Amino acid sequence: MDIRELQRAVEETIFVGMAHRAGVFSELHRKPDSADGLALRMGFDPRVTWVLAEALVEMGYCASSDGVYSVTEDAYARLVDADGEGYEGHFWNFLLYLINPWRSLPYVLKNGRPDESSFEGMSMRDFILGMDSPWKKRLAPEIVDLCLARCAHAGSAIDIGGAPGTIAREFARRGVGTIVFDLPEAVAVTGLELSNLPNIQICEGDATKSLPSGRYDIAFLGNICHGQSPDDNAAMIRMCRGRLTDGGIIAIFDNLRGESFRGAVLALHMVTQSPRGNIYSRAEYLGWLGSAGFRDVAVFQLSDPAWQLVIGKK
Repeated sequence: MDIRELQRAVEETIFVGMAHRAGVFSELHRKPDSADGLALRMGFDPRVTWVLAEALVEMGYCASSDGVYSVTEDAYARLVDADGEGYEGHFWNFLLYLINPWRSLPYVLKNGRPDESSFEGMSMRDFILGMDSPWKKRLAPEIVDLCLARCAHAGSAIDIGGAPGTIAREFARRGVGTIVFDLPEAVAVTGLELSNLPNIQICEGDATKSLPSGRYDIAFLGNICHGQSPDDNAAMIRMCRGRLTDGGIIAIFDNLRGESFRGAVLALHMVTQSPRGNIYSRAEYLGWLGSAGFRDVAVFQLSDPAWQLVIGKK
């Protein structure tokens, strides 16, 4: 990336993200206003509010007419309409938080583990809801299509690490009874909403230690393996096989090292946030699946080049 493009990307990420956190877009949507009027309503400094508003116009997030600022349609969809399909506000908040652990890389290089002080400001709500962002929603039908093509008889599934609910909702829409299984603090964000949907059941626990009792046709591990150690991934995969019905499948949605177009960079995310997390290769996944007794393993490149889907059959 050209250095000036890099500068613009960083500026937009931080300034627009902080304006969103401060409530600027929601307030301007509620009532378009002059910079002085917005400053008075929000308790801001008028001069700085005008500077911010002009910058948001220049970046395309706001419009101005006769000194009155308003939110563009695109910015409304992305940063105001929290119930809309295009809302990115929670992911943007999480992205702002990530700057803290990313900046701790010198500590991680010296100590081989994350700097836990960089976790300050982490919002489980922003993380979980951010993982239900538009990019994930676009992939959900594609992912479920691939799963059902390999397990056409499926009537039950478990979505491990599934508190965001994106994949569980898609399974449930297809008539597949789905258990959403995640850590208690993750389930606390979306559990009530998801539990009120048809074909969805909520269960709390730690998938590296145990899985809910019973049998299911599909065990889905979505965006979870890169946060775990090799041993924990092998254990989760073994436990999944033990819970699957005969002919059932395991489906692993993640970034494969050497195949995801950003896999090596994503690994840097993990080493700054997870004591044993990493981005793993196709060979490592095939090894864990083969050792657990899965067969007919296939790897699918999804339409988003960052993501792959690995499916094995019991």
